[in-house]
Amino acid sequence: MKKILVLGLLPLLVACQSTPKLEDDTRYVKLAKVVDVHVFTDAERKEAAKTLPPSDSGVGFGIGIGVGTGGYGGMMIGAGTGLSGRDRRKEPPQVAYGANRFTVQPLHTSERIEVMSYKHYKVGDCVKVLTGHPTEFARLFDPKEGELCN
Repeated sequence: MKKILVLGLLPLLVACQSTPKLEDDTRYVKLAKVVDVHVFTDAERKEAAKTLPPSDSGVGFGIGIGVGTGGYGGMMIGAGTGLSGRDRRKEPPQVAYGANRFTVQPLHTSERIEVMSYKHYKVGDCVKVLTGHPTEFARLFDPKEGELCN
């Protein structure tokens, strides 16, 4: 049984390892220059904090009863909690938590893209911008060594 489980999970593990990181996916990531920076004021941040969704905390319970062949049966009781709050890794940066708005221009285009980020850049900095991804929000990455915006 263990061999079957391992053989079934091995292709899934290989597929996960071969998936490129977001910042390396050339379909959605472009080198760009920062052309404008909007640093939000404390008043704007306080106003934005009023519109934040409530924390996703909660508790869940479940009961399961099963009957198997050969006289095997069982009962399972489970409980889970989400009291730790929101998982902010999957949501775009929020003004209330310190994000700023950057306008970037990908190299060799006239396109302008606005991106929220917690990082600190100034006008003229070279960045990598993720945009147009079907499931991920737009974000900025630092270019790797050797990647230049000349």
